[in-house]
Amino acid sequence: MQVTFWGVRGSHPAPGPHTVRYGGQTSCVEVRSDAGERVIFDAGTGLRSLGRELGRQSQAQSRGDGSDGRPSDGSDDPQTYRILLSHVHWDHIQGLPFFEPAYVAGNHIEMYALRNAAEELHHVITGITRHEFFPQHLEQVPADFAFHEVKPGEPFDVGSFRATPVLLNHPFGAVGYRLDCDGSSVAYISDTAPFGDVLHKQHFLPGPEELSEADIEALAKLRSDLVATLRGTDTVIYDTHFLPEEYERFPHFGHSTPDHALEICTGIDVRRLVLFHHAPGHDDDLMDQIDATYRTRGLQLGIDVVTARERLTLPIGPEPGA
Repeated sequence: MQVTFWGVRGSHPAPGPHTVRYGGQTSCVEVRSDAGERVIFDAGTGLRSLGRELGRQSQAQSRGDGSDGRPSDGSDDPQTYRILLSHVHWDHIQGLPFFEPAYVAGNHIEMYALRNAAEELHHVITGITRHEFFPQHLEQVPADFAFHEVKPGEPFDVGSFRATPVLLNHPFGAVGYRLDCDGSSVAYISDTAPFGDVLHKQHFLPGPEELSEADIEALAKLRSDLVATLRGTDTVIYDTHFLPEEYERFPHFGHSTPDHALEICTGIDVRRLVLFHHAPGHDDDLMDQIDATYRTRGLQLGIDVVTARERLTLPIGPEPGA
């Protein structure tokens, strides 16, 4: 397997001269199997860049003018694209109306989300393509869309991938995924708060609330389920939106720090941790500092820490260097 990052920011895009090295697009990650099958995590603004690259590859293959070395999608044959959504907040769906394969007749786009999100997904997507916001309605898009419900703890097959969803701690609910294929594994954990201070429910909290015994038990179960899902994963992509001092100010926003991610991944045979969902206010210089700090901490814990940046491609596998 290999994974490519097309959008690495959280909350909203952060374009400009201060984010050119790490990128300013929001969440979108592509996973490719050895046979060339693809799963896409989230549909933030990075999905537009991925769609344009897929269109470029398709045109090159149709002309027969060579390959970029990546597995072929074919040329004029209809394609199936599978998108696993963590949730439907803006920064995870804004790229959908700009996904180039959606405008190719015969293409099929499969979308997976939590039950509450899946039930609303068609409504959400048709809503953002209403004429007030976008010139072409979803019903007029040439590709065929299908929407599927996922249930935490119930694995399912996505082509040759085995996907295991796990519930996360985020306002209105979010889900992470572990993918297994080709004898390798990768997990996508975005968005989530840690599991000690705040239990997020189906409403936004204006600030931390006192936890009941039931809340504490629920947080413990969320954490134990996540640890069980991540155990032995080759690469974990984790929401590390905040620095520790930022988290202290905003513990109710539903995001974690690199320290929280390392704490979850330590002692469960995770080889690589990828810092992801960067705060839009974290410029390249600060990201360099974060990268250096947590690479060192990761080495001390036996975990290879990598900071996600746009168009970074990583091999996924149990071998050294993968």
